[in-house]
Amino acid sequence: ENERVRVWDLALAPGESLEKHIHRTDYFFVVESGGLIRFADPDNPDDAFDTQFEDDQVTFVPVEGEGKVDNRLTNIGTKRHRNYVIELKD
Repeated sequence: ENERVRVWDLALAPGESLEKHIHRTDYFFVVESGGLIRFADPDNPDDAFDTQFEDDQVTFVPVEGEGKVDNRLTNIGTKRHRNYVIELKD
């Protein structure tokens, strides 16, 4: 991390989760090893969806207003998922 960016290294083994969190600035992520990830709201079990991430995928995510909430991420696939999140500071 420095005054311009913050980098997260996110690695989830099958069955592992990352709890609900918020992004307050634009960011992009680079997928090293794609996996099948379930996004689920811990406060509303009916609010869930699954996303398959691909190796070498790069995605930019603009963040507006008060921020973007990511609900609990759980690796429901059979292999490790790993990506790097690069948050762009204002």
